[in-house]
Amino acid sequence: MNFRSTIIILITLGVFMSKWGHGQNNQTNHKVIFEIPEVALIGLVSNGDNHINLIASAPNEAGSRIELAKVKQNKEVWLNYSSIINSHSHRRKVVAVLQGELPQGLRLTVKASPAAGRGKGKLGSPSDRINLNTEPTEIISDIGSCYTGMGPNNGHLLSYRLERDDSDEAVANLSENQISLNVIYTLSDNN
Repeated sequence: MNFRSTIIILITLGVFMSKWGHGQNNQTNHKVIFEIPEVALIGLVSNGDNHINLIASAPNEAGSRIELAKVKQNKEVWLNYSSIINSHSHRRKVVAVLQGELPQGLRLTVKASPAAGRGKGKLGSPSDRINLNTEPTEIISDIGSCYTGMGPNNGHLLSYRLERDDSDEAVANLSENQISLNVIYTLSDNN
């Protein structure tokens, strides 16, 4: 082989290697877009129905007063929620409203426990015990993107208490009856 043929072969190999090596650097791409929807779901769960019975017992001795402090609720009710917020500064809250009318001198209160169970994320902070009334009252605040877990033993345990005003008028207005009220819970944006 002569010198000229060797140079032509080397140039041809160099061009081929250059093109082959350059082909390895070619890239392509496409966008992958995902979207997480905003979510605000709330539910009440218990073992069985969600009805709470608060039954006062009669005193055992003549002249004694009716002790509402000894009234216990008949079952556990848990508040579950799922929340995906639209920004890191966005927060939600749970408010409670009493639907119905309590007899004069009686108060129905509720307290939400700190979150328990299998929940993850920015779970809310419960308020102190609140008096339920016809105005929305915040019971859990500062909820971000989170979920409490589903079912009993997840989320916030709700404990109710019936309290009485001890004034003469309030005691005089007590009468034997069964009162049915609704407590409505709403997961809403902080305003």
